[in-house]
Amino acid sequence: MSSIQEDDDLVFRKIASLIEPLNDKGVKLTRETDLIADLEIDSVAVLDVVMDIEDNYDISIPVNTISEIKTIGELVDAIHAIKKEQS
Repeated sequence: MSSIQEDDDLVFRKIASLIEPLNDKGVKLTRETDLIADLEIDSVAVLDVVMDIEDNYDISIPVNTISEIKTIGELVDAIHAIKKEQS
């Protein structure tokens, strides 16, 4: 497995662990899982998860990026992009 794939997997697992407490319906979390449609997470809960992610990775996710993110995979990709920009 490439280091990028491993890193992606670590980020995915971290995000999944932050989202799991909000997963009341027991949906299987994948990169394709839609935060709002599949998990029915409200915008306040999404912002809480984003703040946890920002603290965890010491990054700042722009509000316009947050509003464009629909799936867990898009969130993982955004974290990678922001980490790359800030490094």
